[in-house]
Amino acid sequence: MDLDLLLNPIILSEILLQGMVRGSMYALMGCGLSLIFGLMGVKNFSHGEFFMLGTYMMYFVAVMMDMPFLAGIFAAAVVLFIFGMLVERSLIATLRKRAGRDWLLDAFVLTIGMMVVMQNLALLIFGSRRRGIARLVEGSVDIGPISITLERLTILLVAVLVVIVLWAFIKYTRTGKAIRATGQDPDAAQTLGIDVNRVYTYTFGIGAALAGIAGGLLISIFPAYPTVGFQPVIKSIAVVILGGLGNVPGAIAAGLLLGVIEAYSLFFFAAGWQNVITAILVVLVLMVRPYGLFSSAKGERP
Repeated sequence: MDLDLLLNPIILSEILLQGMVRGSMYALMGCGLSLIFGLMGVKNFSHGEFFMLGTYMMYFVAVMMDMPFLAGIFAAAVVLFIFGMLVERSLIATLRKRAGRDWLLDAFVLTIGMMVVMQNLALLIFGSRRRGIARLVEGSVDIGPISITLERLTILLVAVLVVIVLWAFIKYTRTGKAIRATGQDPDAAQTLGIDVNRVYTYTFGIGAALAGIAGGLLISIFPAYPTVGFQPVIKSIAVVILGGLGNVPGAIAAGLLLGVIEAYSLFFFAAGWQNVITAILVVLVLMVRPYGLFSSAKGERP
């Protein structure tokens, strides 16, 4: 490939924007996973299936019901929030009460089982056919010499808005303050009158909702089918490792960083190398800085 083309600042800027779009989705997925892990210590391997349900919700609302895509995003968020709370209350909370000190290990196995069950239920109900949307929004816009599709710009703006709302919710609302207090010291939070079990339920629901929103936004890239959540959950695990276990702001930064790295990898190298580079980056971080790139101390949580 021509060196002038490779180093063209306009092309490199367009790739940067594409990487930020990809990274914003990784950030949403990583935020949900990191929030659940940081508060509850649960490594949720069924997180990708929440993404999968979000894609199906978007398809159902936007295509079958012929409603605006924003209605599909809202539906995915609400349905996955409720579904996540039901999962936590019926399965994880029950395990926490009955399994004793080893409940986290059992929860790890439980989420793997949930992943398998949800994939096969989706296969039985929806079949293996892929259901997607060609474009959420038609057209493109020029930002100076840079051209970007309205769809990618909309995805980025919605993702940024969701992250801002999440930050404001956790920082300023009573429930958000309860989540922060429980994450720092659940015993002290319970002593102060905070219903820790309810906080766990809300947190799991929020994490599921974030994955559902990501699935709805990315349906034009990841169409709805039973195992569509596998790649996103692998990326979100990488984001959590890079950002720091349980570090939500770190997950946002790591998601954007990973998206940009992958976008440039796709441009400069053959397809498939982005996954290799991601894996190498994760291994290097685990070896050199195992508590994450964006945590200031080992084992620190937000």
